[in-house]
Amino acid sequence: MLRPLLPFVLTACLAMFLSPAAAQAKCSVQRVSGEEKSISHKQLNQALLDAAILAQVNFYRCKHGLSKLTPAGGLRKQASKHSAWMARSGKLSHKATNGSSRNLTGRLKSSGLRFKTGAENIGVMRLYNLDGRRFLIRSSGKCVFTTPAGEPIGRHSYRSLAKLAVREWMESPGHRKNILRRNLRHTGAGGGIRPNSQHCGAVFLTQIFLG
Repeated sequence: MLRPLLPFVLTACLAMFLSPAAAQAKCSVQRVSGEEKSISHKQLNQALLDAAILAQVNFYRCKHGLSKLTPAGGLRKQASKHSAWMARSGKLSHKATNGSSRNLTGRLKSSGLRFKTGAENIGVMRLYNLDGRRFLIRSSGKCVFTTPAGEPIGRHSYRSLAKLAVREWMESPGHRKNILRRNLRHTGAGGGIRPNSQHCGAVFLTQIFLG
């Protein structure tokens, strides 16, 4: 049965540019060692996911003449915890129920970093690389998917997931604004897998920004 993809799910983001052609010409996505590895349905490599998302975000910031963001382990930890909560609960929300990290302010404080401002993007997409394309379900129980032409479709790699997620955020005005804010310095991203979601799993994502 042919199944068109549901669009990437995004919520309103939390938060509060000119683009010279010369600046765009020298911008490229930094390669991350190991990013072509397929994502396991059991466990995420949070450091690898964080690095892959950061590379995509800094590419877009470069294209708009903005400075690169630097990674912060404390933010990655909080982003991973929030994504894990969303995956467990099946809720895409900036507000959680896990103690001191129930909202963005709590997560920023729990990161251990000093801050004046912050922002957060969240999203969810399929574990298998089905987003934005038409596909056939050959076996739902065995997670076998193909294109209409019969080409197999596997799980996302860290790179493909990061690339698609950031591209979708850039196409959403509020999320795009967060990515391109000039007064941000650090960021951290993390994910959580919900294995029993439709079509063999979903990945919930959180990226926290700090300035």
